[in-house]
Amino acid sequence: MAKEKLHCKVTLCLLGDKRAFGPGVAELLDGVRRHGSLQGAAREMAMSYSKAWTIMRNAEAIWGFPLIRRYVGGKDGGRSVLTRQAEIILARYEQMDEALHAMADRQFQQWFNDDELQKLQTMEG
Repeated sequence: MAKEKLHCKVTLCLLGDKRAFGPGVAELLDGVRRHGSLQGAAREMAMSYSKAWTIMRNAEAIWGFPLIRRYVGGKDGGRSVLTRQAEIILARYEQMDEALHAMADRQFQQWFNDDELQKLQTMEG
């Protein structure tokens, strides 16, 4: 049986009483930015529109301001864009997430590198 290579997984979530922002909200907002709609973002994530709408509504309630500006109908149909606040939050979240992962990778390599794992494997109980 082949051994799996150990790795570290870190997930960044911003919390209040409830989860205010995490990977799911970040992915939805990024999808809205790229597709111009919450529906397109939800579709790309294989998520129902109603679930995406609920997630977004809950996040907006926690932050206390809209994250998406919705434009209804018109000759070209509706569209959605990120609010200025959402752009800032998303950029800061992505930067913090990148820094957190870099730090976690460094720490993992320090404490669970191949040499350290070898020492643990050869250690007597």
